[in-house]
Parts: sequence; structure tokens; C-alpha cells
Amino acid sequence: MAAHDAGVALGAGYPGTPSTEILENFSELGGAAQWSPNEKVALEVALGAAYAGARAIATMKHVGLNVAADPLFTAAYTGVCGALIVVSADDPGMASSQNEQDNRYFARAAGLPMIEPSDSQDAYDFTLRAIEISERWQIPVLLRLTTRVCHSKTVVLAGAAAPKPAPASTPHYQRDVRGRVMIPANARPAHRRLRDKLERIREWNETSPLNRLIEGESDLGVIASGVAFAHALEAAPAGTRFLKLGLTWPLPVRTLRAFANGVRRCVVVEEGEPLLVESLRAEGVQVEERPADLRFGEMSVARARRVLSGSDAPEPAPSGAGRPPQLCPGCPHRTVFEMLRDRDCIVAGDIGCYTLGVLPPFEAMDTCVCMGASITAGLGLRHVLPPDEARRVVSVIGDSTFVHSGVTGLIEMAYNPPPTGHLVLILDNGTTAMTGLQEHPGTGRRLDHSPSSQLDFEKLARAIGIPSVATFDPFKNPKELAKAIDTALASDELSLIIVRRPCILASGKIRQYEAAAAAEPACPSETGIRTPEPAAFVARETPPPPPGATTVNIVIAGLGGQGVLTSSDVLAEAAFLAGHNVKKSELHGMSQRGGSVTSDVRFGPGAASPMVPDGEADFVLVLAPEEAESNRWRLRAGGAMIVPDAELERRLSNRKSLNVAALGVLSQRLNIPEACWTRAIQAHLPAKHHAANLEAFRMGQLAASS
Repeated sequence: MAAHDAGVALGAGYPGTPSTEILENFSELGGAAQWSPNEKVALEVALGAAYAGARAIATMKHVGLNVAADPLFTAAYTGVCGALIVVSADDPGMASSQNEQDNRYFARAAGLPMIEPSDSQDAYDFTLRAIEISERWQIPVLLRLTTRVCHSKTVVLAGAAAPKPAPASTPHYQRDVRGRVMIPANARPAHRRLRDKLERIREWNETSPLNRLIEGESDLGVIASGVAFAHALEAAPAGTRFLKLGLTWPLPVRTLRAFANGVRRCVVVEEGEPLLVESLRAEGVQVEERPADLRFGEMSVARARRVLSGSDAPEPAPSGAGRPPQLCPGCPHRTVFEMLRDRDCIVAGDIGCYTLGVLPPFEAMDTCVCMGASITAGLGLRHVLPPDEARRVVSVIGDSTFVHSGVTGLIEMAYNPPPTGHLVLILDNGTTAMTGLQEHPGTGRRLDHSPSSQLDFEKLARAIGIPSVATFDPFKNPKELAKAIDTALASDELSLIIVRRPCILASGKIRQYEAAAAAEPACPSETGIRTPEPAAFVARETPPPPPGATTVNIVIAGLGGQGVLTSSDVLAEAAFLAGHNVKKSELHGMSQRGGSVTSDVRFGPGAASPMVPDGEADFVLVLAPEEAESNRWRLRAGGAMIVPDAELERRLSNRKSLNVAALGVLSQRLNIPEACWTRAIQAHLPAKHHAANLEAFRMGQLAASS
């Protein structure tokens, strides 16, 4: 929303949890947004727009910044004429990622300013500030988010804190060869200019409005940034002094030193690596060390309490392991993994929902490192293993991942073929399934699902020099597919088999998009960059808080596909309409594939963290009975677990409304007027299902009262 309101002319990115929804929402608001083949391309496109004086944004998850690191580091030297915001969405705890790298290191290594929001309001305000900083110092700005900022919802008041941005200028390219062409003779002075910019930004940061001092009478001082600030704010004793950092690089060292010198104990609460602790101690600022095990996983209120108490006792073991994710019933990948398992193949896998082929009942994946590594890791195995063992090696990659970074691996396969040949399987389900059914160049549709050119995998492979290329539908031609796999494994030839069938979750939508494209001829693409008009800064009216409100903590738990996230959206909206301060947080991604899903909703004056503290839930609403025991530990003493019974589900006209019926049961325990529930249900569910869902809600109310 902030990007739209600031007149950002172009947004580019690659889908990856937890960053995906940023560009999707920017597009829905009317912004010019596009999915690029990968993050490097996205950043380069956005950089080009910023060279022309436009405001641009590039979005990616944390590991995507590894892919984009090449242009990122040199873009720091060249600078920009407009504004360039690079969003890195980190994933502490690895809810949907292969590592939990801390991308704060990129700011230091590349020499770029970094801003870290702590909640939705900060995300809005700080994006506007990032544009201001980028334009003022003509430098790209890193905006670091984390999972609990990306996947949380809090009230946002547009224009409440950050100033209304100046109108975006009309894009125009002004030649600057010495500043843009980074041959060594130009890059050396560019590096000096960069360091000068950083020093001026550091000086500005000493009094930056992005940082916030909270006074208190305690001799305990806390320095925090990002979502860790919200956890620490709730965990700290009354009267604790806080210094909340918004612009976390370059550091305002004088401000930090003065803060630390003004308290007896100075503690840093940060999520991920002890980067802030180490940086401050290197500057001679006296802050306490923290337990080494806090570099693993997410920060939480419980962990913040541990840091503030000074305890070095080991953490308790994690509680409540939920159901693991799984490939969907009807998924076309299932057939492939059954074949690979039965042939005892050595499978070099890749990143996508098909990574779930590593789990039972298939257990048919042996490596998975990063996007595109399936082909190249498989080639390495083929090159060195004895021939009989090498012929068991197969590389498996999805269609979106192949476009992202598999094409160069296929070129490597043709250029440096192993003696035993190699077999690559592209599992083409027509979508980027794991992150939410996004488009990519192989689907022939853009981010907004409008038609575009479509990459032809078969023609591309033949042009690269792969001699054996074949395509099969695993449901229509399973015997032919099995025979082709056997032939390829027995041969010394290079083979590519494309296993093509739409994702079971996306097939209906794909048919709709194809029908729409057939009905209307594609319009030629617009030329140039469109700069949206900034939206009016109108704050949504916040209802007054109800008298005597207390903080209520609710956890909703279930399985992917049961509507856990929809339920929490409805609950959060109803609580907001009733005048409560609402915070909502969730984890989703791989968990959607039939695995355990939870969402935390908190409302009331004491809610600072978006996560319900361990063992403090007033209610745990369970949509799948098998999830009850794994979430019982989240209840406080005297809290209530609500599990809709089979009789209630049986009486529903549509069993998909069970989540709304469960909210009806819960509503009888909450101080939220029924009119607020009705409005919330209507706001978050399709109009054609309003009657059925309102009926389900009333049935839940009746079940609770009886």
C-alpha cells in the first residue's frame, strides 16, 4: 500500500514465502507489478527503472537475495536517480525455507542502508521513509522484513506518522557514464562516494525519526529492532527504557552509546544472529552478551523474557509437533515419485511443493540445496559415481524453478555431458504452486494472469542440444512415462522428460484464464513505465475501544485447506470492528499442503507481540480433532479448548463452512457484538456463500448454548 501511495512506478520480484503477497497486493491496488524469471532479473529491472528517475521496488525472500547479490553490490556503487527499495523477507525458524540466513549481513557487506519494520504500521511508514532516503542520497535501500511481520496483520493508519511523499517525478534518463559504467577506473571513485554517502546517512541516523526512544524509570535498558521489539515490549517489566531502531544500518553509534551509558543493564533483543550485539560491543558500547542458542529459530515473548532475565539455562524442548505437510490428493507429482522410489533412483531434488517427495510414503529425494541445484548436483553425481550407480541418478525440477535457475544447468548438461548421460525430469504443473499458484514465463501469463508469451520447454531443450526430449501426462500415459524413464536410465544419452499436468489446486483457475484469453485477443503491451497516482491519505476510522477491555489471546489450529487463515481473518476483522486493538500472526507456506496450520489472534490493550505467548492462550479453537493434543500446551491454566464435534459438522449444509461454525461457538465466549461478526463474515467470504456461512455461524452459536 505504501508503494502505491508513494507513486512507485514499477515492482518486480520472484514469488517466495514470506514475500509473495507484497507484489500481489501492489498489483491489486493498481500498481505496475511483474513476476520476473528470478530475483536477479527482478532487481536489475527495478534498478533500470530507478536509473530513469522512477521509484521502483524489488521483492524477494531472503535466499532470493543471494541470487540478486551480483547486481545488488554494484548497484550500491552506481546509486540511483529515482528510488530503489529492495525488500528482503527473512524466515527465522525456517517455516518455508531451506535456511534461516540473517540478511542484515548484506547491508554491511554491500554498504547499503537497511530499515527494519516491527509491524504493519511500521511497514507502511518505513517504506515511505525508505523512498525518501533513497531519493535524498541516491542509493538503494534494503527493507528487511521477517515472517512475523509479513504474515501478521495490525491496524494501519495511512499518513499517521510518515509524511505524505512528494509527487514522483516523470521518468527521464540522464546520461552518466562515469557513474553507471563500472569499469575499474569508474568503480574506484564510486566506492569512495558510497562510503561518503553511508557516513552522511549515519550522521543523519543519530536523530532519525525512524528510531524511537521510550523513557522509563527502570535501570534496565533494551535495544531492539524489527518484530523483536514487539516481543521485548511485552516481555519487559514496567518502566523499562527502550531504544527501538528503525534504520539499523548504518548504526547511530553516539545515540546507542548514550542510551547504554544511561542505564545499569543494557540488553539487546534481536532475532537471528547476534549481529547487533557484536556490532555494539565492537564499538565499545556496553551491552550484555546473549545465549548462543538464540541464533536458532524465531524470537518470541518467552525468549525475550529469558534474555531480559539474564538466564543462561537451556531452553525447554519444543512442544506440540504437528502433522507434516504432504503432496495433495490428486497431485500429478505422486505418480513420478512412486516410479522413482520403485526404481531405487538417486534423486537430486529441487525447491517447490515436489520437495515433499522426500517424505513418506515416497521417500524419493536425496538432495535439495537451492533453486536449480537439482540438475547440476545430479551432473556432479553422474560424473564421479561408478557407472552402475551413476545410471540411477535422476534430477527432478519444477517448471517455475527450471525457469528460475535450471536453464543454465541444462546448458551445462549439454556442454559437459557425463559419460553415462543424464536424465532430467521437469515436473510441469503449470504454476508456481508452493507459494500460492503464481504465474511464471512457462505458463504464458503475467502476474495479473493476463496472456503473455510462453516459454516452450521442448524447443528450448532441443536448441540447447539435448537429443532426447519427450512429454507425458502422468495420469493419461503412466505406462509410456515409466517406459521412457527406464529407457533413459539404461542409456548413455542425455534425456529430458517433461511430466506435464496442471496442479490439482490450480487446474480450475488455469481453465478460466485460458478461456478468457481465447475469448479476447491479447492487447499489445503498454510501452514505458506507468506511474500510479498516489492514493489519498485517508485514515480508516478506528472504532473507540470498548470499556473495560482486557487482552484476549486466541489460537486457531487445523490442517491446510480447512480455512484456518480465513477464520483468523474473520475473527480479527470482527474484533477490530468492535473497537479492539488487534494483532494477528500466522505461518503458512509448505504447511498448506495438508500439514498443520496455526494462526494467532490477539486483541486488547496489552497486545504488543503478534504472537500469543507460550502457555497464555485463553482459547484454542481446533478445526481438526487430531490437532488438539499438539496445541494443548498453548493454553493457559483455566483456558478453553474448542473442538467442533462431528454432529455439528454433519448438520451443516456445506461442510466447508465448519470453520465459520467454529467461530460461532467461539463468539459466545467473546465480547464482540453480533453485527461485527456479520460484517466480518461478509467482508472475507464470497457473496455467493454469505447465506450458507451466516447459517453455519448461527448453528455454531446454538451448539455452544446447548
